[in-house]
Amino acid sequence: VNNYFKALNEGYDAIKNGDPISTRLIKRLHKILMHDARDSTQARGEFRKVQNFIGPTNRIEDATYIPIPADEIDGYMENLELYIHKHPYGKKLPTEHLNQSDYIFDEDADPIVKTAIIHAQFESIHPFLDGNGRLGRILIVLSFLQCKLISKPILFVSEELEKERSRYYDMLNGVRGENPNWGAWIIYFIQATKRMADKIYDKLEKAEELAKAGLRKCAIDSEKNVWLYTFSNPSATAKEAAEALGISPNTARNALNNLSEKDLLYMKQGVQRNKKYWNYDLLRILRE
Repeated sequence: VNNYFKALNEGYDAIKNGDPISTRLIKRLHKILMHDARDSTQARGEFRKVQNFIGPTNRIEDATYIPIPADEIDGYMENLELYIHKHPYGKKLPTEHLNQSDYIFDEDADPIVKTAIIHAQFESIHPFLDGNGRLGRILIVLSFLQCKLISKPILFVSEELEKERSRYYDMLNGVRGENPNWGAWIIYFIQATKRMADKIYDKLEKAEELAKAGLRKCAIDSEKNVWLYTFSNPSATAKEAAEALGISPNTARNALNNLSEKDLLYMKQGVQRNKKYWNYDLLRILRE
């Protein structure tokens, strides 16, 4: 889990600093993701050199899906990279091999549709021996960031996809083979994105109502400022609040104690130093 969030934050920093999603970045994130993972020393940050497969057993004969051969990965990933952030000279990707009577979602497609295609294509290529699923979920967030649909890594569509794991895998398998059903997969992905966005919006509304209710109980500005600070640090200490708000530790401590007496925060009992003050109402909203 720690490696996952380290890789996600590394990707977020890269996008924020103007780096595009690229094969180089993907390999760098994979290396972080697989740090200290068992049996991954030789494969961290490098595309696989052997055939892999997805299935219920360790026998390729029982595989539900066999990705492309290892010697074709570079070409497929180069194509995916061009689709993600377009050809550097504006050249369009070829579509002659597609049925021209169908609607073609090219590199200028809607960002959510494009992200759905990027995720499915990456998972189908399955370029690494291990960690493809986790890295594919990170790519969803990075794609949304790169397309400026979000400004922070908060929209985790993968949470919704994982709730229906069997359906999710069936939908992915549906875009593979000679007659891929991209329409069903894209609609499924859009619906999952909407459900996740609705949940986040609901959490934000509840958090805003909690903040307003707390402010009405605050008597002085220091209490108001410290109360709002706990929405960015719901387990704050007086030292942390003082440093963040540029006030004295005593002022921060008094405000935290007052907020605790008003039942807005919970102070752990029996602790003399570095007391933490918990905004449990906010944490409850976030965990719903």
